[in-house]
Amino acid sequence: MQVVQPNVKRFALTLVAVAVASCGGAGSGDGTSGIRGQALAGPQCPVEIQGSPCPPVPYEGIVVATDIESDAEFTVDTDADGHFELRLEPGTYEVSIVSDSSPPFAKPQTVTVESGAFAEITVSVDTGIR
Repeated sequence: MQVVQPNVKRFALTLVAVAVASCGGAGSGDGTSGIRGQALAGPQCPVEIQGSPCPPVPYEGIVVATDIESDAEFTVDTDADGHFELRLEPGTYEVSIVSDSSPPFAKPQTVTVESGAFAEITVSVDTGIR
C-alpha cells in the first residue's frame, strides 16, 4: 500500500495566494495602484447658522468606479467612517456612489490612476437637504 503525502509546499502557496487576494480593497490590478478616499454626506442641516457648524458626515455605502475606456465597473463598500480603497489598473475612471434613490447622489468625478500610486479623493454625497 502506497502512502500519498500531501504537497505541503503547493498547499502553503495556495493559502498565501488566497490571503493576499482577500487583503486590501476590492477591484482589479496588482494592488500597487487605485483610488482611496472618503465619502462624506452633506449638507446635514437645512440652514447653517454661524457658530453652529453643520459639517458633512461619513457616508456608508457603495462607491463605483467606471473605466472610461472599457465601461467596466468596480465597486467597494465604504467603512463606518466613509473610507474606501479600490485597487485598479492605471487608467481614467468616473467615480460616484451607488444609490437606490435620489437623494443621496454624488456628482461623478473623473479620476486618473497612475502606475504605482493611489489617487486620493473625497466623494461628496448630496443629501438633498436645502
